[in-house]
Amino acid sequence: MNFDDALEAIDGIDGAGLDLREREPVWPDFPLEEYRRRYARLSALLNRQDLDALVLTQEEPVRYLSGYNSVIWAVGRWLPTVFVAPRDPGQAVLVASQFDAGCAAGTSWARTVDTYRSVGELPAKVATHLAAIGARPDHLGFELGPGSIMALPKAIADQITAQASQAGQQPPDASRLLSALRMIKSPAEIDRIRRSVSAATAGYQAGLAAARAGMTEKELVSIIASAMHRHGTTAGTKPLFVNCVSGRTRYPLVDSPASDNVLADGDIVFVDGGGACDGYVSDILRLIGIGDIRPEDRRYAEVAAGATQSMIGALRPGVRVSELLRTAARYVAAAGLAEQVGAVAGHGIGLELWERPLITEHDDPDDDVAVREGMVLCVEPILAPPHPDGGLAGIFVFEQQVLVTADGCEVLSGCLPARLHEAGL
Repeated sequence: MNFDDALEAIDGIDGAGLDLREREPVWPDFPLEEYRRRYARLSALLNRQDLDALVLTQEEPVRYLSGYNSVIWAVGRWLPTVFVAPRDPGQAVLVASQFDAGCAAGTSWARTVDTYRSVGELPAKVATHLAAIGARPDHLGFELGPGSIMALPKAIADQITAQASQAGQQPPDASRLLSALRMIKSPAEIDRIRRSVSAATAGYQAGLAAARAGMTEKELVSIIASAMHRHGTTAGTKPLFVNCVSGRTRYPLVDSPASDNVLADGDIVFVDGGGACDGYVSDILRLIGIGDIRPEDRRYAEVAAGATQSMIGALRPGVRVSELLRTAARYVAAAGLAEQVGAVAGHGIGLELWERPLITEHDDPDDDVAVREGMVLCVEPILAPPHPDGGLAGIFVFEQQVLVTADGCEVLSGCLPARLHEAGL
């Protein structure tokens, strides 16, 4: 699937007047107009790909299309869910555990909510519903590609996909279709993302103000996390996540959770993460310098901040994501540094932390998306210079979360300056 063509095909489809033939849920995740828009676009993409239905099992696409919203996803490996999404929304079926039947019926608009007692019932139930809508076995889409999984026990997943591979061929992969569907955010989604980013920046501001030598990484993160919750991060299936590394021994563990390591004079503290507001995620990264900072560390931080700003300055509809990466690389080279910008300099974000498009050089030109209004991206060109004695001298990056607008972009995290914050001893 060429993403540019797919996005063009669904541009302007608002779903007004689409008959979902829904049940009115008692506690919907979004107003029904939102699901009409989403399903109208899904139907257009299914027609385009000549697919009769999608068989979905992951939390994000199931929630996105059906509205089913439950913390039961946290134990989903024990109580999985399947959403059969055909071209006609009136034939859609949500198959959920009897354990969560009330929440499934109370949050989803789907007219048919079927339940099971044993996970082993799922293949037969899915087959029955697919046969009832006349779906052709080799015209079903599944979550099979990068960025997707079938969130079912393998034996169950194999039985379900076998229904679509009777001719011995691999069933169609729907992961790219789902990415195209969710890549452009609606105003209602953008509102949740704004609130999520606002809560995250409040948490970071609290952490920056409190950071000092002698505290541990865990203590710093706890201050950030508690402030995020106070300012609007919500509890649910999306955990608040903030990782933190400080000091030379910790830099190579850049994605490590916060530890009991004590912040010390001269450390550059790397703090990365965010939380969710009603399912929609924030992701921000800042650096804190403790005490007496080495001149070379200041220099790397300045260039990293400038590289982020260069990407933001270039960000507008029509620019391809690979060009954004090259913009950052050119800035770093012009600043006189020999280090390469990290291979991935950003990503889309929404219901998931990483969504398409990825800001990188793509082997497949179909993945090199032209940015469009309504995308929400995190831009984060990374510098990881080596230390003369081995290992890394630091991880230098400032991540901003941005909304693409008609003539450029809005930096949603702009109230938190993208520069090295200096903390005293």
